[in-house]
Amino acid sequence: MKEKIMPNNNNDKKALEVLEKAVYKAQNSLEMTQQFRPFMMIMDINGVIKTIENQAEDIEDSYNRLGDSLKERVLKEDIDVVVLAVDTNMPERFGKGTAPSIRLHIEEMSQIDTQISARFIYVPYKLYRVEKKITCKLDSPIPIGFPAEYLQKK
Repeated sequence: MKEKIMPNNNNDKKALEVLEKAVYKAQNSLEMTQQFRPFMMIMDINGVIKTIENQAEDIEDSYNRLGDSLKERVLKEDIDVVVLAVDTNMPERFGKGTAPSIRLHIEEMSQIDTQISARFIYVPYKLYRVEKKITCKLDSPIPIGFPAEYLQKK
């Protein structure tokens, strides 16, 4: 009798955990300051999640510095999942006009052997003022797949 191999959803759970934390952090910042600075979240092979930020004033410079930092970290650390987050506008070609969006760049070691091993996930949002409080309403995410840029086989 052949043994039936069940798929392991643990890798999906790890990626989802990091994505949820990144979206919550961005959403919370949007509600507090109506913006957020680029940041990165890394989950190592032990499941420990770290948030990395920098003090670069220019948003594009900040995002590029995070990418450079990630390239160095990949060589030194055992990274399982990484998410780079930036506040941007949704590209028109994805059907939501140019709505403000949280863009999450996610890469996972578990997907490194697949053709589409990384994704941008755009999460459009709208800010509403309810009395004196700002609320950030998130729309449905839009994923865009591409080959991994940072993570690679060791």
